[in-house]
Amino acid sequence: MQKECASRQPVVGARALAQGVKRNRTDASEAKTSEAKAPLRGLSCPISREIGDRDPAQARSSRGTRRTLCCRFSGLAKGEISKRNSTGAKGFTLAEVLLTLAIIGVVAALTIPAVVTKVTKDQYVVGLKKAYNTLKAVEREAIQEHGPIENWSWSTGGWGSDPTADFERYFLPRFDVLKNCGATTEEGCFAEELTVLSGNSAGYSVNTAGYYKIITSDGMSWAYGKDDSTYPLWSRGWFYVDVNGLKGPNRWGRDIFTFNVFPSNLGIKPEGSYDVDGVNQVSKNNIDANCNTSFSGSYCTAKVLSEGAMNY
Repeated sequence: MQKECASRQPVVGARALAQGVKRNRTDASEAKTSEAKAPLRGLSCPISREIGDRDPAQARSSRGTRRTLCCRFSGLAKGEISKRNSTGAKGFTLAEVLLTLAIIGVVAALTIPAVVTKVTKDQYVVGLKKAYNTLKAVEREAIQEHGPIENWSWSTGGWGSDPTADFERYFLPRFDVLKNCGATTEEGCFAEELTVLSGNSAGYSVNTAGYYKIITSDGMSWAYGKDDSTYPLWSRGWFYVDVNGLKGPNRWGRDIFTFNVFPSNLGIKPEGSYDVDGVNQVSKNNIDANCNTSFSGSYCTAKVLSEGAMNY
């Protein structure tokens, strides 16, 4: 149509008038045909119809300009159609979809375990901080009632002896107890199978008469046992806490942590902060040597609370 429009030249006189009317009718017919065949509605050249609807004089005076616009408009429409045809959206092949899913699967396999481990460790850290705050609150309340810890009267007997008297006198009333298993062999308050940080078995159970066991309302498992009382400042007892209760992994340095109870102004301290003699502080090198995945992890209590994270 562009070539047809370009080849038509304005004519003058009566002949031009007759030809103009005839061409207008022809253009109107062509416009309808073009509109019906146009790939895009509204781009068939509305200027031709407008010219055909006017009288011959108007058609004659504006034919050249309007036909030029019409031709350009039609060419634009064709160009746009061609562009759309050449750049139209395409779907993905099955091979492309499968390849994308495979890549996503590999990335997920590499990253998700690390993310889950990080989140789990953070939960253990939060649990340990909460447990330590609970113990310090218990200690403060006991001091208010019984005076300074260095003046407390401890029962006789060393490690493995019955801890009931000491625990029930100084500590039990300050805990929000959900279940009390006492110093018995009753199970259900503390996990049976315990491991150290290296993954090896701890080699013993706390579900014996040598440990007083409870579960608090927050779901934490607690066990209290007596320590050797031979030396004046020696730790009088141990608190074991499993911050997620009976759930796994039941491992020291992960969800199980230890606290010492010193009969001095030290009071309750994270294991690894002081030696059991209640005098010497544990060096950072010794803490790091104990709190790693090839050792027991009992000093991890002090390490985690000091660093605020489980960096091992």
